[in-house]
Amino acid sequence: MNSILPPLVRLCLVMGLLGMPAMGATFVATAVEDTSIYQNHPEYNLGGTTLVSGTNQQFSNSRALFSFDLSAIPADAIVTSVQVSLFVTRRPDPDQHGGPVNSDFSLYRALQNWTEGTGGGVTGSPSATGDTTWNDLHFNTTGDSWTIPGGQIGTDFASTPSATTSVGDVGLYLWGSSSELVDDVQSWLSSPSTNYGFALISESENVAGTARRFASREQPGGDKPAPTLTVTYQSAPEPGRMLLLLIGVGAATLRRRTSRRLNE
Repeated sequence: MNSILPPLVRLCLVMGLLGMPAMGATFVATAVEDTSIYQNHPEYNLGGTTLVSGTNQQFSNSRALFSFDLSAIPADAIVTSVQVSLFVTRRPDPDQHGGPVNSDFSLYRALQNWTEGTGGGVTGSPSATGDTTWNDLHFNTTGDSWTIPGGQIGTDFASTPSATTSVGDVGLYLWGSSSELVDDVQSWLSSPSTNYGFALISESENVAGTARRFASREQPGGDKPAPTLTVTYQSAPEPGRMLLLLIGVGAATLRRRTSRRLNE
C-alpha cells in the first residue's frame, strides 16, 4: 500500500479510518426554572422563593424541581461528564423537635412538564392557574395532574436516582458525575422536548428533620449559587472539513496522475 498511494492520500485515509480528534468543551449553567412543592400547603406554589426538600420537624414533606437550558451545547455532542451543585442555606432549628437530621438526597429525572410559578414567602403563596403544586401538576387545569400528590417515583419521576449525595449542614453540595446523569443530559440533547430537569428528593422522607432549604435562582441578595449544572462533552469536527480535505486530496492525486501520463 505504501508503494502505491502518495503520502498525502495515506494520511487522509488514516484520518478517515481513525476519525478526526474530538474537540473537548465544558458547559456551565444555572437553573432557568426552579420551584418546590410542599405537603403542608398543597395548593401553594414556591416558584419565587428558596427551594425546599425533605421532611420538616412536623413530618411534612417537600420536593424541589429545577431544570437547565442546554441549547448552547451542540445537538451531536458526546457527553462525558455531568455534575450538579446545590447550596444549602438553612437546616431545621437544632433546639426544636430533635433538631436536624442528615440524609441522602437524590436527583431523579423529571418525566412531567411542570411549571415554576412565582409564589413567594417561606412556604409559598396561593397558586395561579397552571402553577405546579403538591396536589397538582398544573393548578386548576383539567386532566393534568400528578399520578399521586407530590409526584410518584417511577411515573412522574424516574424509577431510580441519577445521583445521590449526603446532605447535612449549611454549605455547597455536589452530585458527582454518574452514567445516569450522563444519560440524562445526552437524552435531552437528542430530544430537547423531554428536558424537564430534575426532582430533588430526600431518601428519608419518613424521618422528621431531614428538610433543607437550598438556594434558588431567585435567592435574595444573590450571594449563594443557584442550582448549577456542569457538562463536559466532546464535539467532532464538522463533516464539511473532512469532505473538503478529501476533495482536495483527490484533486491533487488526479492532477499528478494526469501529469505522469502526459510525460510518458
